[in-house]
Amino acid sequence: MKTIFLLLIFLFANVYASPIDFTKDSETILPKSELYIDKKGLDFEQIRDSKLFHKNDTQHINLGFVKDTTLWIKLTFYNDRNSSLEKMLVIRNPLLESVILYDGDSIIKKGMLHIDSSHKHIYDAFKLTLNANETKTYYLKVQNSTTALRLGIYLEDQMIYVHEDHNQQLIIFIFFTIVIVLFIYNFLLFIYSGEKSYLYYCIYLLTLIYQQATYLGVTQIFMPQWFLYYDNIGVVFKVNIIYVAASFFAQSFLVSKKYPLIHKIYNIFIVVAIVEMPLLGTPWFYYPEIAVLTAFSFVIFNMIAGTYIYMQGCKQARFFVIGWMFLAIGYTLMILDALGIITVMQNLSNLILFVTAIEAFSLSLAFTDRYMILKKAKETSDAILVKTLQERQKVIENEIQKHTKDLNAALDNQKVLLKELHHRTKNNLQLILSLVRMQSDHATKDVKEYSENLENRINAIARMHQMLYLKDNLQQINMDEYINELSNDLESLSKKDVLINIEARQIYLPFREASYIGLILNELITNSIKYVALSNIVITIEMHREGAQCSLMYKDNGKCYDFSNQNRISIGLKLVKTLVEDQLEGTISVKMKNGCGHMIEFRL
Repeated sequence: MKTIFLLLIFLFANVYASPIDFTKDSETILPKSELYIDKKGLDFEQIRDSKLFHKNDTQHINLGFVKDTTLWIKLTFYNDRNSSLEKMLVIRNPLLESVILYDGDSIIKKGMLHIDSSHKHIYDAFKLTLNANETKTYYLKVQNSTTALRLGIYLEDQMIYVHEDHNQQLIIFIFFTIVIVLFIYNFLLFIYSGEKSYLYYCIYLLTLIYQQATYLGVTQIFMPQWFLYYDNIGVVFKVNIIYVAASFFAQSFLVSKKYPLIHKIYNIFIVVAIVEMPLLGTPWFYYPEIAVLTAFSFVIFNMIAGTYIYMQGCKQARFFVIGWMFLAIGYTLMILDALGIITVMQNLSNLILFVTAIEAFSLSLAFTDRYMILKKAKETSDAILVKTLQERQKVIENEIQKHTKDLNAALDNQKVLLKELHHRTKNNLQLILSLVRMQSDHATKDVKEYSENLENRINAIARMHQMLYLKDNLQQINMDEYINELSNDLESLSKKDVLINIEARQIYLPFREASYIGLILNELITNSIKYVALSNIVITIEMHREGAQCSLMYKDNGKCYDFSNQNRISIGLKLVKTLVEDQLEGTISVKMKNGCGHMIEFRL
């Protein structure tokens, strides 16, 4: 019986598809199947009873993007053993929306739109059972409207199926781990540096991970059915969002603003993607092939742009070009396969997986390479800057020395001139003193007294000018020395026994304030000598300074007087009050305990 059956198979091999040996695992069983492409919406009974099927001679089926199209596959198996067998009918494409197996009156549904909680594998598979010496025909109804309708069908032992699926999931897990680690690494670099290139690259990696998760069948395992529904119809969105993120990354990393035409084309791709997402991605107007072709154009352009910018001297673009070259090869094959032009991805399902990992690693190296290039450029710039600064420093030092020499010479001349000015001023004042004395020799007693007061005032000012031209410091007056000399002059003119105690150490005042203090002390000492009705006159002068605050305390052992009574004080005391209040903008107060004391306070 077995011999007759095999003979019949051989005779009709050129007319009908050969039955498939159920006892053997097969690389692909499609060449032994029969196909029918239905665009009329026939049901199973119409298909089963028709003679529409024709023999298939391809190992894989790829119809590209097709709408309102159903692929029917007729598979006939025979089991020539004397025991029943179980095999897994594996459908190699996790993106198929609906795969329905008709087993007599039994209907089993698989695919993205029919996933239940028991789905734990990358590829959908149907468990088939054939009894001993049994021949059985199965029908597969395959529909896919959102992505390319392509698939391969394999007959495998269940253990082999589970083992291969486990290995595939392990490979995908390793891939995702690598990409996620690179994502974290670049995100941390973005946080640390704030550079947008890292952020755009992280967004690009996220979109790539999301797309690859669906393409490789991971999303179908872990996500609920409602998510898969929207994920299935979001093909246009996913394709466009990937190259939008890639466009922003390329613009930032390649600094495309330096190349206006390239930058403008990147912007055009971004605008086109934004327009395509709502326009071509709806159930009523769905043309994913246009989005795929746009993405293919972007892949080619991005490769050309990176190469051109590298040839223009942008060294940091080299790893970008290398990484994108690998990804461009994978994307090109995937896009051409999705359009139905070629059929290679069935045997190279992990190609995109590997080229994506290589591209992600290369672009991460590109960031490192970019950092090293920028670091080297910075070191070169720093060296040039240091050298320039050193040269500039030398020029500045030479200029400073030259100007300092000129300024010192000018300052020395100024000091000489100032000393000469003070010397001449002092001489002029001495001349005035001589004239006043000559006049007072022939004057009355009252005029002589007036002249003596005038002489003392002029002498107080002359003493200061004398100190200035005899000292190196032309700005500050040593009050201790000045007050002592002034007191000695006035003391020598007195016929009384006068003792003047002075405490003004380390007190220095500007010329203006010092001259006013000299005039004030001249009046107060002269007043004490004239009006203290004692043979021994004791005068105490103390001066203090804290920052800008100054105080002058003058005290004698005579009777005191009241400054508030303007009618009873002398012209000299009126002069003192005027100098304190109007010129020094200070205050004067009188203390009458144990003699007569005057406290003068003012700020510099």
